[in-house]
Amino acid sequence: MELLPLLLLLLLRIVASAPASPPVTALFVLGDSTASCAATTLPLNLSLTSSSGNCLFPSAHRLLPDLLAAKMGLPPPPLISTLNGTAAEVARGVNFAGEDGGRGAIFRLGAVGQQLRLATETLQLLRLEAPTPQDADAAAGGAVFVLSFGTDAYARVLSRGAGADALAPKHGRRGLARLLADRVARAVEELYEAGARRTAVMGVAPLGCAPRVMWEGLHVVDGRSCVEEANELVQGYNARVAARLAALRPRLAGADVVFCDIYKGMMDIITHPARYGFDETRKACCGLGPFGGTVGCLTKEMVCPTPQRHVWWDLYSPTEVVTSLLANWSWSAPSNSNTAICRPITLEMLTGHSL
Repeated sequence: MELLPLLLLLLLRIVASAPASPPVTALFVLGDSTASCAATTLPLNLSLTSSSGNCLFPSAHRLLPDLLAAKMGLPPPPLISTLNGTAAEVARGVNFAGEDGGRGAIFRLGAVGQQLRLATETLQLLRLEAPTPQDADAAAGGAVFVLSFGTDAYARVLSRGAGADALAPKHGRRGLARLLADRVARAVEELYEAGARRTAVMGVAPLGCAPRVMWEGLHVVDGRSCVEEANELVQGYNARVAARLAALRPRLAGADVVFCDIYKGMMDIITHPARYGFDETRKACCGLGPFGGTVGCLTKEMVCPTPQRHVWWDLYSPTEVVTSLLANWSWSAPSNSNTAICRPITLEMLTGHSL
């Protein structure tokens, strides 16, 4: 027993002497409409798109990457389409979402491949412009990459009609989980080969509870439940990508790869809405028809008077209040362990802000 205090003191000294991860210097984002308003391929989710690539109602609906950037002490990463391609412009980050190689290309996985190519070219540019090799390594090592794919793909696959499976040719609804998870995992590996050392992959939300899917599955839901088949498909993808990343980590020496379970966080909110200040878990704040899921958000006049009380903003997107909770739970592990959604470490630890 007398040795225990000495062992604890030795352990604390070892931890204190271990080199801390340097703070993040840039945020690079790849993804679909969960990562950028310019990236949506959902024709009825009109509140997510505009000719400028900005959210139509940004004061009511900021997306997760922007909230995470603020926690990192960085500005929101600008869209790649707004930049001229200089190293100075991309030094603090870029949002590649929206570069999908053509409308609907998510089903050919063109979105992942096109954005990955742009990201690796950006890393090469930073290396070429760095004064020394050490500066080049520091630039790549100081960057955090956030990948958020899957929501648009599953939203389309879950759409009503016998032709929905045709949107995912050759692999169908259940095969999409394997195909997309494998592609995302390969993207993480390719980013590592290009110099990335800190990567976070976001899972897909419970789309079986989203207003559009609820409306389309009206015949299978009762007074409170979600469309379970849809949620099972999403859970299958999330489990697959988490497993692929777990298998990948031992092969990526010196890298941190995090998976954030957005599904888990949102289901906790949907299951216990009063705990977080919500009283509407099914109806969109901005939309028409049952659940607000028939027609997407067209004008500001359609917005509900209390968006802070709604879980869903429009057909598939959570409100900013929900997104803020998800950002908080991704950033640090709260006292309530049920809402610790990132593993094996938090994004605060990934970015070097946690001591």
